[in-house]
Amino acid sequence: MNLNYRQTFLLGLGFMVVSMVWAGYNAYMPIFLGKYTDSNTLIGFVMVWDNIANIILLPIIGAMSDNTRTKIGRRMPYIIIGMPLAGIAYALLPLQKSFLTLIAIDLVFNVIIATYRSPVIALMPDITAEHNRSKANGVINFMGGLGSLIMFFIGSQLYKVNNAYPFFLVAILSFIVPIVLFFGIKEPKIQDKSQKQNIFKSFLFLVKDKNKAPFFTLLSIFTLIAGFSSIETFFTRYAEIALKINPAISSFSLGFYSIAFIAFALPAGFIATKIGKKYAMMVGAIGSVPVLIIFATVTNFTVFEILLPIAGALNAMFTINSYPLVVSYASSESTGTYTGLYYLFSSLASIIAPPVFGLLMDLVGFNMLFVAGAVSMFASFIFLIFIKDHRRR
Repeated sequence: MNLNYRQTFLLGLGFMVVSMVWAGYNAYMPIFLGKYTDSNTLIGFVMVWDNIANIILLPIIGAMSDNTRTKIGRRMPYIIIGMPLAGIAYALLPLQKSFLTLIAIDLVFNVIIATYRSPVIALMPDITAEHNRSKANGVINFMGGLGSLIMFFIGSQLYKVNNAYPFFLVAILSFIVPIVLFFGIKEPKIQDKSQKQNIFKSFLFLVKDKNKAPFFTLLSIFTLIAGFSSIETFFTRYAEIALKINPAISSFSLGFYSIAFIAFALPAGFIATKIGKKYAMMVGAIGSVPVLIIFATVTNFTVFEILLPIAGALNAMFTINSYPLVVSYASSESTGTYTGLYYLFSSLASIIAPPVFGLLMDLVGFNMLFVAGAVSMFASFIFLIFIKDHRRR
């Protein structure tokens, strides 16, 4: 079966909105929180509260969408309702005038967005044959990188005019894109309800199963995301405090990271079809280690600007192929469940790591952000070595 690029592109629009949401959230939410506190540890804890909702809701909703049967499909009901509502809550974030209301809206937003994140991602393996999923994920992540690029370049300029404007832009797209997906993507019909998916049973199966490949894959994703999520959380703050760089400038510079991710998204998928998803991920993980060590030892922001594109390309090698490797272990009836497991481990990493990284920064120094990140990348590489059953399709 050849890759359906039209449907894949349309699905990429949904992923573009999700990427815009988190690019803006990670870049500016610490700045909003910094108006009320100077503690990096506290900011780190607040920034992972969204992932508490994710770790609880995303796996459950992923399995629920596996078991959902409607005339418009398994995933679509969650997308056409959840995405617009999340857009409204997202637009309210920069309008808050107190710490308590900011946190309250933040929690509402993250609960709502959890209702559609797993279903929109699970659509990719639903409509794509296994041997084409790295390519499809390359296209989708290309669109995701484009979304980050829009937020970093255009959003940073909108932020200068009014800090709410980037969030308003995402809110508008959150109403338009679900309509496009509804009319442009036809979900495959799955009538069999005999095998109900249960996220808790699936997790226990992975832990107890003699084939540890899925479990080690998820552990590798956990450790790498632990590093990347913490760096994304604190990058603009690190640049502002340690390097005396304006947040708008550092956010703008992250756009070059996204450009490299975009440029390498499609090649990363095609490379994986040649050498295997596991080996492509290994290159991304181990290659990131020296880059982060350099970040930890230099104070010239120009060096960051030079190396950020390399970091973006290496991230693409890992990220493009991590989700396809996870769902390659799933049946057609359980893609939502495995999508939930993917988010379970990635969200858990995002919950644990930023407060720990923030504490290290408070106790040791700001450069510990990148030292700890390098350790996380190396651990991710080690877990991949233990995977014996990997897919080279």
